[in-house]
Amino acid sequence: MDEKKLPTENTVGSANESASAPEVLPADADKHEDALETIKEIKAENTPKKKRNWFLFVLSIVFFPVTGIVLLFKWATRKIKLSITIKTTVIFAFLFGVLMSIYVIFIISSIENRLSAFGEADAGSYLLRLKITSVILVAAFIAVGAAIGYIASTYMMTPIRRMIKQIDEVGADNLSMRLDDVDTQDELKELTVQINEMLDELESTFERQSNFISDASHELKTPISVIQGYANMLKRWGKSDPELLDESIDTLLAEAENMKRIVQQLLLLAKIGNLSMSKEVFDMGGVLGDVVEQYKMADNGRNLSFEGSEILVETDKNMLIESVRALVDNAIKYTADGGNIVVGCKKNGEGAEIWVEDNGIGMSAENLPHIFERFYRCDKSRSRAAGSSGLGLTITKSIVETMGGKINVKSELGKGSRFTIQLY
Repeated sequence: MDEKKLPTENTVGSANESASAPEVLPADADKHEDALETIKEIKAENTPKKKRNWFLFVLSIVFFPVTGIVLLFKWATRKIKLSITIKTTVIFAFLFGVLMSIYVIFIISSIENRLSAFGEADAGSYLLRLKITSVILVAAFIAVGAAIGYIASTYMMTPIRRMIKQIDEVGADNLSMRLDDVDTQDELKELTVQINEMLDELESTFERQSNFISDASHELKTPISVIQGYANMLKRWGKSDPELLDESIDTLLAEAENMKRIVQQLLLLAKIGNLSMSKEVFDMGGVLGDVVEQYKMADNGRNLSFEGSEILVETDKNMLIESVRALVDNAIKYTADGGNIVVGCKKNGEGAEIWVEDNGIGMSAENLPHIFERFYRCDKSRSRAAGSSGLGLTITKSIVETMGGKINVKSELGKGSRFTIQLY
């Protein structure tokens, strides 16, 4: 909640006055405190309570000196900002020093007890040399422990430093960058795989977003220009001409509907990459037969028929229906009144095959490699008149690939086309 502040009496004041914090109204201060308390209570309620592990708790009490050292280092590593290599080196050196000191103290104590039978002067001289030697050895062992810790931590940190360097190179213009595989079988390998998968998803999302923006700006440019042109024409001299007024209204409505369809298809295309399949077992022949019957009831002037029998498949039913409808809509657009459109299905090995065949205008050989590209139209003038946005086949291909299938086409100019979906 924002704090309400008292208005200053003068708009222009000294630098010190402007820099001073404004006073808070008492009522607002109370409300602010109440809000903070409420937030704390909500956080306390939502924060899961940690369950104490009694086994570890008992062990920590039994081995208190060791656990105390561990907790001390844990606290120090949080408070002191040092590299992991330095922290590991200090830990190794400390542990080596403590262990060696304990060992040396134990040895010297044992020797002192045994030297009681010797002369006092000889024993004192021997113990002095022994203590000096022990101090030197402890220092040497601490240095060896530090060296081992430094070498070990440097070796373990090398892949992480390489990962950090590669991550720094990742940017909006270089999302194809991936981390190199680490030559280990531990958490670093899992981390590398997870980061690469995240980068794959990020690149895919960014690419879909970029495609959506470029596609929308590319395809919406024409209908917007048409709408602006007719609006300007109506503003200048079309108000008093009923015939021009009717023509303009029809054109504006048609272009608005075209824009609506383009936006819906673009949104669907952008969303397909994030769709998750909802698999179920169903009779594909029965579902496709129902789709054909629905088109027959719409009376679109074409002769639709279905060829197929009962075929049990396990896939996403809605995706399957959407892909077939897109192919039937495409066939209707490019098939003259009275033309024939056949929808069929059959078993194909361990998978299934669906086809949509028409005797429409067909496509030339040079157009076939490009028909699944965004906004590609074989005959741009006829496609636009038929209400085609050039996205239907792109959406169909994306849906089929999401289901794990493939789509291909055979066509001949003036004789018709046959689209085939292979499901595995």
